[in-house]
Amino acid sequence: MRTVLVGLLLTAGALSADWSSLYDAKELESQRPHLTNDINQVVAQEVQPFLTDSQALAFSKIQIDFPIMADPSPNPFDFFSVHEGRIILPLLTVQFIEDMSEAYSWLWANRYSSLTVDEYLGMLGNRVPGDFPGSRYPAPLVALHIPSNGMENSVVANMAKRVRATTFAFIILHEFGHLSYRTAAAQSIGKRDKIAGDEEIADAFALDIMKKNSEPPAGLLMLIHGLLYLPSVPPKDHPVTVQRLRAMADFLDGKVREFVEGRPDRRLAFIAIESLANHIRRSAGFLSDTTGQRLWSEDSSKRTVSDLAPRRVGEEPTPHKGPA
Repeated sequence: MRTVLVGLLLTAGALSADWSSLYDAKELESQRPHLTNDINQVVAQEVQPFLTDSQALAFSKIQIDFPIMADPSPNPFDFFSVHEGRIILPLLTVQFIEDMSEAYSWLWANRYSSLTVDEYLGMLGNRVPGDFPGSRYPAPLVALHIPSNGMENSVVANMAKRVRATTFAFIILHEFGHLSYRTAAAQSIGKRDKIAGDEEIADAFALDIMKKNSEPPAGLLMLIHGLLYLPSVPPKDHPVTVQRLRAMADFLDGKVREFVEGRPDRRLAFIAIESLANHIRRSAGFLSDTTGQRLWSEDSSKRTVSDLAPRRVGEEPTPHKGPA
């Protein structure tokens, strides 16, 4: 997938944004059984089988809560943990990630550019609800012109399942790392910022468990996109820094053989992991590109839903595309 990431400079205005209008609260509540069941399946299939005995014991004491939205300023990439041993994963976030996974997968399966997904996130980060019909932000599948029967294609459905599952597995394991294995002050010594250091430790903890599944973390880029474009306000924020992205890329490079062990086609899995690491590393470089960020922000502030219609790679009209 093509990667276009915009740094924190572009999202300064998004820090106080409220994306609660993406979905109707009553509709989210009606989807609670379906959405929570999806997370429970991820826990049962993608998390628990790969924990050590001590990790499994610690994880069994953690509760995952599913509020409709998280205050203040609901964000479609909200997730966090609290010291009482709870992970907070709002239904707004679950639905948004599921829709984004379907959008990525449909575009990829039909050989369309995934740049429109990045443009959509940039639009959310640089425009206000009043710019859209009904003063509501458009949800992903509507904004990206994904057909209602898109998941009837087995290729789309299978890819969406992997993107969704690996995204949620990373989120849950990242927060598990925060709750149980991070934050010893000694672990953060040497990090330029303790919060950023904690994030790197939690990232490494999550990826270290995920590699046991011999599954490339297909949803990781989508999550990075979201955290860059639509950062949360404290205490929910997960700052994305150059150092954090480089540490993540270095981890993938260093553990690539373990990630692909057991895959039916190890060569393709190896290429996928290396490609993911390279995209993340180039994205880290773009965080320092203030000119590129400014141009992208200007473009995003003018973006409309009609601009997001599916198009082939190479047909992008965007003046500044960021790192390829």
